[in-house]
Amino acid sequence: MSLKKDGQDESLNQKSNDYNLDEDIKNHPGFGKPLPSHLFSGDIYANFTKTAKEAGYLPPFIELQKEIRQEIAKTIKLKGNDTKESEAKDMIDEINKKIQKYNTICPPMMQKGRINFNSIENQYINWE
Repeated sequence: MSLKKDGQDESLNQKSNDYNLDEDIKNHPGFGKPLPSHLFSGDIYANFTKTAKEAGYLPPFIELQKEIRQEIAKTIKLKGNDTKESEAKDMIDEINKKIQKYNTICPPMMQKGRINFNSIENQYINWE
């Protein structure tokens, strides 16, 4: 028997926590109902993406893609202002770090190249 500092049995606490979790699961509105048969027919991945989209779920790489696109647009506006050129170059460095992260979590077919200061307008099209 393993005791905690306060003298309580650790296994009893674990059983209590498991029981509370079971009760939460049983109170879920879909508990005990069979899954729809269409989820197991055809392409399972397509069914998953459809269900996730209906639920409003966005994969992390899509959220990051939107964030990168917005930052590129801000950088293009700064690039037009000659006094903010160094700030724009710093932003490009930050964007490239995010692109590197994006490329590690997205599917291989969706990976994108790094951006540079001279052709950022053309590269923005790739992020639309």
